[in-house]
Amino acid sequence: MLVKTTAVRLEPPELIPCERINADEADLRLNGDVWELKDQAIKLLDTCADQVDAQIQRSQSK
Repeated sequence: MLVKTTAVRLEPPELIPCERINADEADLRLNGDVWELKDQAIKLLDTCADQVDAQIQRSQSK
């Protein structure tokens, strides 16, 4: 049985610096939702990374 594999090079996205939020701004409360979304995105990425790591370990143990 032959299995053909190909390597794919993924380029990282261009990093765009974030603007800092001034704590003295009156509309800071509105930005709370943004930080909550950021935290959710980080948790999702961590979960995906854990799944990829587990898949790599399973494939290496074969």
